[in-house]
Amino acid sequence: MARSRLSFLNDNGPIVKYCQKCGCRIPVSSPYDKCKECMKKELFPKVKEFINENYDVNEMVLAQEFGIDRSLIHEWVREGHLEYKKNPFRGDYRDM
Repeated sequence: MARSRLSFLNDNGPIVKYCQKCGCRIPVSSPYDKCKECMKKELFPKVKEFINENYDVNEMVLAQEFGIDRSLIHEWVREGHLEYKKNPFRGDYRDM
């Protein structure tokens, strides 16, 4: 069956998706069951701890480790929530 322009509708009206934690609406196309704010509250401390425990970490490693999109991690870096980390063994700064 081909998708039409109105494929976002079902018999009861528009298909909507809600965050499991706070109940706010999230895009139907989102692969996650939570909104960005709830994901940040839940995952951010774990991601930050992982970065602090591991020196050679980048966005790809974090995305694979936590099963989240690299763009979300990049957004946290861009917003200043995650910072570059100095590797004491090399004396240089690494991303996160």
